[in-house]
Amino acid sequence: MSARIARSNPAMKLMVLFTISLSWAFQQQGGPPKYQYRDPVTSDLLLCDQCPPGTAVKHHCTADTPTECQPCPERHFAEHWHWGDSCQYCTSVCKENQLVKQQCNSTHDQLCECAAGFHLVVEFCIAHSTCPPGYGVTAAGTPVSNTVCERCPDGHFSAGGSSTEPCQPHRNCSDLGLKTLRWGTSTSDSLCGKRPPLECSQPHTVCHTDVTLCEEAVFQSIASLRLSSVPLERLLESLPGQRVDRKSVERLKKACSPQQQVLQLLRLWREQNKDQDKLYGIIQGVNHCERKVSRCNNLKNLTLDDLLKVTNSLPGVKVQEEDVQAVVSSCLPRQYILQVLHLWKTANHNLDLAKGLSHSLRVLRSQGAPRYLLKGLKTIIRIIGTTSAHKMYEKMFVSMLQDESCFKAHKPLNE
Repeated sequence: MSARIARSNPAMKLMVLFTISLSWAFQQQGGPPKYQYRDPVTSDLLLCDQCPPGTAVKHHCTADTPTECQPCPERHFAEHWHWGDSCQYCTSVCKENQLVKQQCNSTHDQLCECAAGFHLVVEFCIAHSTCPPGYGVTAAGTPVSNTVCERCPDGHFSAGGSSTEPCQPHRNCSDLGLKTLRWGTSTSDSLCGKRPPLECSQPHTVCHTDVTLCEEAVFQSIASLRLSSVPLERLLESLPGQRVDRKSVERLKKACSPQQQVLQLLRLWREQNKDQDKLYGIIQGVNHCERKVSRCNNLKNLTLDDLLKVTNSLPGVKVQEEDVQAVVSSCLPRQYILQVLHLWKTANHNLDLAKGLSHSLRVLRSQGAPRYLLKGLKTIIRIIGTTSAHKMYEKMFVSMLQDESCFKAHKPLNE
């Protein structure tokens, strides 16, 4: 389509130009956009159709003929309507760390975007940020945006160093039928291990590396607070901190006698809450007790004969000789006496360990036992049988039951 602008007086020309411009504006809404072109032969100002995307002007319009367009040549494009006589050249290569998203065609240039793991900053592709330990990805990076990290919530962790991994929930060892060896933190998962059979029903024919003799002595003093008369479920609900899971309690009830259930529950509860501040004193007391017993010089070189003398002098159910031999064959010498006494206590859970040792000491003295053996037993009695220590543990425990808020305020799992 074309139009001729008459060569007359200036006022007339202005009027015609205004009319043409107005007409052009209206035509743009319904037809091809226009452009002005002066015919080099007639000097007339013409209004020509622009060429559509993918083409370029081959011949401008005349007063009698419309604009003639031709396709863009290979590796060239025209993205919009225009009146140029050539198309734009396609981008030859993408920049560093960019990939071709869309190949060049007649209507679009070659489109590049950042490769996986990179995002655009100004004109360069920069690697996505990795989240630090304790933080996980909440929004993965894209070709145009960076990674978004947030601190892991309670019960979740992230070791960090990833630009894609969100925080992961801690493993629930109890649900897997395993024992929790280490509670998870914001940067590490829970560590699970095989759950050993409950000791009240397991024959003790091998060495136990986690000697619980001192622990049992401590909890024996706590259990003496008439806790055995309290229903196990009620005691479970009363204990502060993280509770022992129901599956473990059911296993305990099936495997242990009523007298042993309280001790075993306290032991499981201690294991569940070993990182709590209020339990620190009790745990340290147990560890200190076991260190002192194992380091006692008078107890480091006991023979099988010495151990049999001790077991025969203790009151109640006797430890079998083959079990004592198993201790000697599987344990270190410094562990002998603790293991043997542990076997005796397991078979005589109703008897007090300190009183049993005092009885053994009197019997051995009357039998003329070696001095080093008598001195070693006195040391054990002094370490685990101290009345003041028992009262201290009882006071600690009662204080904890009365002040459960101290556990709620302390959150060790993700701090």
